Amino acid sequence: MCRILAIEDDEANIDRLQTLIAGHPAWATLQFECCGAQVAEERVSRAPHVDILVVPINAGGVHEGGIDLVRKLDADHALPLVIYTCTREAYTSAVYSTRHQYLLLTPFSPVEVRAALDKVLSMIGRVAAPVMLRTGGSTHVINPHEVQFVQSQGRKVLVSYVDGRELYAYAALSDLEKQLPGSFVRCHKSYLANMEHVIRGCREALTMTTGAQVPVSQRQYRAVRDALAAAGRQE
Repeated sequence: MCRILAIEDDEANIDRLQTLIAGHPAWATLQFECCGAQVAEERVSRAPHVDILVVPINAGGVHEGGIDLVRKLDADHALPLVIYTCTREAYTSAVYSTRHQYLLLTPFSPVEVRAALDKVLSMIGRVAAPVMLRTGGSTHVINPHEVQFVQSQGRKVLVSYVDGRELYAYAALSDLEKQLPGSFVRCHKSYLANMEHVIRGCREALTMTTGAQVPVSQRQYRAVRDALAAAGRQE
């Protein structure tokens, strides 16, 4: 089992976060608990072991209180994988002076919570499940981490790999969106982009590690902007 500890004093935020985490495909292997900021350090230091720490930047209502907690746990060699949370107004680049795996903006969105969990779970051995696609008379097994984007082309999709391979298969983009891990973001009505392979983004396009340009629609820009911020990518 993987234990998630959420540091949160706001019951509404706790309920929302737990509901979204419970919707993750790996929920059966997860254990969720929460505590207030005042007892967080003591809880992390004792059994049962905490695998993932979800902590607000301003934990306990203290400016950068969560960042200070992460620094203390790291110095004591007791730091779990860290997901920071914050509002847009509370965001500070100071998070990048500490070790963490994800930054979640509040109010929490299902897409971003899924992406955050996918990332940290993959780091502790729970890798995203492969996806099966049919092309002609063959079935192909797709490793999501090898894919940079998926493009809808009529009744087919084009799967573009980071190593240059391309695969055309019969599938609906909306169905693939449900099967692929949360690192895939709908950036355009015809595209899903894997944020793991994004270098930077703007209102018009995402630049991938391969140099490929994936379009961003006006309707999807806000979701893309939030995903870029959460992944620590340039905008």
